Amino acid sequence: MSPDDISGLIDAIPLLMIYIVPGYIILRISHFQLSRRADHDQYMLVKSLVVSFVLVSVEEAVWRFVFPGTQTLFTSAFRNTVIVSSVAAGILWSKFLISGFFEKILLRLGIYRPLRSGIWSDVVDFEYGLWLMAYMSEDKVIYVGKLRRYVEIEVYGNYVVFLSNYTLYDYSAQVLKDYVGDSDKWVALHSKDISRVELFYHEKSSKIAH
Repeated sequence: MSPDDISGLIDAIPLLMIYIVPGYIILRISHFQLSRRADHDQYMLVKSLVVSFVLVSVEEAVWRFVFPGTQTLFTSAFRNTVIVSSVAAGILWSKFLISGFFEKILLRLGIYRPLRSGIWSDVVDFEYGLWLMAYMSEDKVIYVGKLRRYVEIEVYGNYVVFLSNYTLYDYSAQVLKDYVGDSDKWVALHSKDISRVELFYHEKSSKIAH
């Protein structure tokens, strides 16, 4: 390989990046919002190329209309604009995918499969929150509290939920611990110890809207 070939490859790196990075950013943000692991997507590179091509083509047309006569792909201003807009596009697109409006569209089309992966990603109301009543059959106790976080253990198909403002009851409804007014007290519950869970939504939650 001659020095000219090497120099040509180096010069082509920014062009290659502009047709990969924007799409990759959008897809990574979408995967994060949908609680999906991007490293499990074997077509991530191909998808990034397609999304980047569409985004760059649209922005290039707009750029040439606003700034006629400029070499869009070879200007740092254009490349920086594409990167920034890809972040904005990723956020807006992922917000749309998890919105109640898009959920209604899927239901109208007869599609009942949730976009998010895992159990909790689908049932949690990220706008109004969620309260849980978790029955621990082995200890014969019940936890009632506000769901603060959850971790889905993908390898084992289990999960861990974190509750705050919780109250602990025994099966006779006697209060053992009462931290309902204390948001600093958290408890972690593993799914292997939970026999049943009851969910309590806000009255305005879209999860219970008819």
